[in-house]
Amino acid sequence: MPSIDKEAAIRLVQEQLKSYLHDDLEAWGHLQVMQFIQKSRRSGIVEPDGQGQWLRRPGTDKRDFVRGRLLDMEKLDSLLNAAAGGDKDADLEARVIAIWLRRNRQPLPDLLLDFVINLVAAGLPKPRRRLPRDIQYCIAIRRLQEFGFSPTRNREPARGRDPDAIASGCRIVSEASTLIGEPVSERAVEQIWEKYSDRR
Repeated sequence: MPSIDKEAAIRLVQEQLKSYLHDDLEAWGHLQVMQFIQKSRRSGIVEPDGQGQWLRRPGTDKRDFVRGRLLDMEKLDSLLNAAAGGDKDADLEARVIAIWLRRNRQPLPDLLLDFVINLVAAGLPKPRRRLPRDIQYCIAIRRLQEFGFSPTRNREPARGRDPDAIASGCRIVSEASTLIGEPVSERAVEQIWEKYSDRR
C-alpha cells in the first residue's frame, strides 16, 4: 500500500470519525436507555400490559398502538422517593423512564412530570461516550499503520531530530479529533491505544 503524508493521514482520520463516531455514540446511548427500561420491566415499574388502543400521531396519518397501563404508580412513587433521597441508580432509572415515555408519545404522570421539571435546570447527564470513541480511535490507528505510521512516537531524544515533529498514529488521531471538535491529547490517545490495541 502506498505511503501518505501527515496531512493526508489527518484528513483520512477526520473522515472516518465524522462518518462513524456520531452514529456509534447515538447507538450507545440508545442501548443504555433500553437496558434501564428492561430493568424497570423486571422490577414491575414499567408494565406494558392492559387494554390497548390505536392512537393517531399528531400531524401525521400514522397510528401507534398504546397500552392502557404503563406504570405501576406505587412502585414509581417509591422509585422517585429513592431518587430524591440520593439513590443515583433510582435517579437515573426515573430519568430514563421519563425519556422512554415521551419518545413513545406517552403522557408523563404528575409524579414523574414534577421530577422532570426539577431536573430541567441541571440538565440530563450525557451518555457515556468513551468506549465507542476509543474503539474508533484504535480503528483509525490501525488504518494508519497500513500507511506506514507507527502507532506511537519514540520520545527518546535523537540528534538533529525534533521529537515534536514526528508523526505517529496517536498524534494524527489527536490532531484530527481536535479539527472535528472532539479535542483529545496525544497522550490520552496513546493510553487508549495501550488499553485496546490487543483487541480484534
